[in-house]
Amino acid sequence: MRHDSTPPPAHRTRRTEGTRVRGRAERVVSAVLTATHEELGRVGYGALRIEDVAARSGVNKTTIYRRWPTKAELVAASMRAAHDEEEAIDTGTLRGDLLTVVMRTVRTCQTPTGRGIVRMMQMERADPEVEALSRVLRDRRRQRNTALLERGIARGELPADVNKELLLDLVFGGIYARLIHRGEDVSEDYAAAAINTVLAGACAGAARLPNESQQQK
Repeated sequence: MRHDSTPPPAHRTRRTEGTRVRGRAERVVSAVLTATHEELGRVGYGALRIEDVAARSGVNKTTIYRRWPTKAELVAASMRAAHDEEEAIDTGTLRGDLLTVVMRTVRTCQTPTGRGIVRMMQMERADPEVEALSRVLRDRRRQRNTALLERGIARGELPADVNKELLLDLVFGGIYARLIHRGEDVSEDYAAAAINTVLAGACAGAARLPNESQQQK
């Protein structure tokens, strides 16, 4: 007989990724992913235990193992779920969209769970699984924010040849430095001023990077 602490055989696993679950199954998935997110914020990735997720969610750990056979898969699903639950942003202006994203990020980082996840990404980056999770989250955020810029370009709020990567680095790099690295508050007025400064420079043509031929001259 298999002990309760041992994950079920691989051929018996049942994935929820890419499927729609309803009723009790949906409640189980939601409870487990929420509990995982909270535990991740509380103890970080290395110390996270399926037993604690089970206790917090009220779901038997064998049920968790059947859906997510590894801790990495469970944490990845939890982070994706938290990202997907965010409301779509469309304020009608690029400035409004960026300000909404920035202030949402500020509020998240100021919660206990948010602080724990930031700490995990800073302190546990040497763990290959943590780095892989961080990379997925960075890519998702980048795609979302790039889409906001492309919408702004389509509305004529930015030059068509603006360097989108540079613009995002300038907006979010300063915010993250103040909020995370220096541990200082980011007010909405501060965020708005930072965004206004970057957008003004971009509209004036300052956010274009020279091409390779120009750099070689």
